[in-house]
Amino acid sequence: MLTLAKHLSENGITDAALALKVGCDRSMISKLRAGKATPSLPLAVAISRETGVPVEALLPAGKELAQ
Repeated sequence: MLTLAKHLSENGITDAALALKVGCDRSMISKLRAGKATPSLPLAVAISRETGVPVEALLPAGKELAQ
């Protein structure tokens, strides 16, 4: 399963660029990329729509599946 970190890295997308597109702070994207935070459901949906990363891979239960 595609992970956020892999998608951003493979596509040369910065944390700041994604944050601007989905309406959150760059630091939140950085924490999500590192697996140190869990997004709200609306943020997970926005990130999924922007990146194609499945919502399930952004939420705690889905992180196990994404690895």
